[in-house]
Amino acid sequence: MDNEFNAFEEGVSPGGLRNRNQIKLLIEYLADSLAEPLTADTAVESLTAHSLANYFEAVQAVDELVSNGSLLKDDNGTLMLTKTGSETLRELKSELPASVREMALNDAVEIQMRKRNEGITDVKIQPAGDGFNVICRIFHKEETLMELTLRAEDFDQAERIRTVFLKDPEKIYNQIISSF
Repeated sequence: MDNEFNAFEEGVSPGGLRNRNQIKLLIEYLADSLAEPLTADTAVESLTAHSLANYFEAVQAVDELVSNGSLLKDDNGTLMLTKTGSETLRELKSELPASVREMALNDAVEIQMRKRNEGITDVKIQPAGDGFNVICRIFHKEETLMELTLRAEDFDQAERIRTVFLKDPEKIYNQIISSF
């Protein structure tokens, strides 16, 4: 594989991808490795979450992979690796640093989990006196299963509470239930 730096570097961290072919290969790797279907949005967010690739390069890479037949994209934005994409991945996968593959895959799994949990949860941050209330809800069949209000001293702490809750609301629910 050509290792020439030919991609935009703006916003890419040291050790990130600066080669367009490697960016495309990483997207193929994600499409092949995830248990749940990969969407174009999740692919781009996975590559940019830890600055592994430039946002515009990642978007362009998805489009090029669809155009060249390496990926199929359905009406919902779901990406599916084709035979051509699988062959390319099999031949060139070793060109991607293992640390980059691992980081992107971990980010993709976390993003997919967060998006799935956003469908069954609701978190609101509301000003309250000199702090904030974080109202966390879990739904089951459009019925509120749990509602929990937590106090935060500042907005940053409220955001951290929100992030932790959305990461694994089922775990938090189970811990509360098991404490009774």
